Amino acid sequence: MPSTRCPVCQSEVGVGSIFCSKCGAELAPLQAALSGPPAETGTHAPQGHPKGSWIRVAAGVVIALLVFAFLAFSFNPFFSSVHVTTIAPRGCPSAANSSGIVSAPNPSYDVQELEAFTQSYSRLEVNVTAVAQCDVSGYGPSYLLNGLSNTGYWYQVGINWDWPLQTGGYKQAFGFVSETWAPGGLSQAPSSSPFSGPVNSGDTLELSLSFDGGQLVASARDLSTGASGSTSYLARGATSFVGTDQQQSRTRFSFATLGYFTGLMTEWYHVNASDNGAEQMVIYSENTTTIASAILGVGEWNFTTSVPSSVFSATANNGIPTDFSAQPNQLQQFTFNGFTISADAYMFTTGPMTPRS
Repeated sequence: MPSTRCPVCQSEVGVGSIFCSKCGAELAPLQAALSGPPAETGTHAPQGHPKGSWIRVAAGVVIALLVFAFLAFSFNPFFSSVHVTTIAPRGCPSAANSSGIVSAPNPSYDVQELEAFTQSYSRLEVNVTAVAQCDVSGYGPSYLLNGLSNTGYWYQVGINWDWPLQTGGYKQAFGFVSETWAPGGLSQAPSSSPFSGPVNSGDTLELSLSFDGGQLVASARDLSTGASGSTSYLARGATSFVGTDQQQSRTRFSFATLGYFTGLMTEWYHVNASDNGAEQMVIYSENTTTIASAILGVGEWNFTTSVPSSVFSATANNGIPTDFSAQPNQLQQFTFNGFTISADAYMFTTGPMTPRS
């Protein structure tokens, strides 16, 4: 049988193979072009993570444009970084005032593309190659790691780009973001926080949530430059992050009944409904363990009224978890209302994939 060599480990692989049988690297490059938001506090309604006001998550942001990405996966518990070639962000307005703020209409619609883990973990860690992408109004997304503690508190950590400011508009910059919610919906979102150093377009960042000495530590670190951001909250007796299997004994995920979850999410606020434009692919790679099963979902909420309402929400397999154990490298795809998300035991992506022909 004809063969070629894996670009990651240089092992021989058969022509036409999708993954390297030795290191697990995906052999078909994924094509993407990118373009891509800061802060808030307040009381939020825990419904699929909708909130009582139209903005959340402490300021922030990050990067990138990836074009022709080779994904390298390892079958050990630590998942290798995604390798990308970057170009400058496109399509993001840059007419900022002296403070770096870009004026734009207030966004009122919140889109969430998520992967909810079914299993529980004592620590969460994931790599994300952030993408600088913008909608037609200039707002960009957040790339988030989420952890629901065994005492009912929900924590988020991530990076974002051109995220809407509570005072209006957005600041075109990359930043660190985190937030926590109490079981009743009260939120604590620290002020906008820049990274300790440069975060460049296309850099891979490591996001983590961990318990340490009675604290919940939320952190992000650029694996190329070493730039970092972190904050901590009271752990309130928590010792683990629970998956959907342990959430009130429910076996099916629903945006309406399980607003808080442990897993990954790309979130994006827009001025108009489903106004994300040509969304680009974002890659999350599991860094601490393989994911045996998970639930994929997409939802959008309208915050133009006093009580947030659902524009739409849907989950793959009617909320029944997708099992990755039999074919851990086989990407399972879910599309709905023009949104595309994919996942296997090692990777989660939002935005459409374009494999090599």
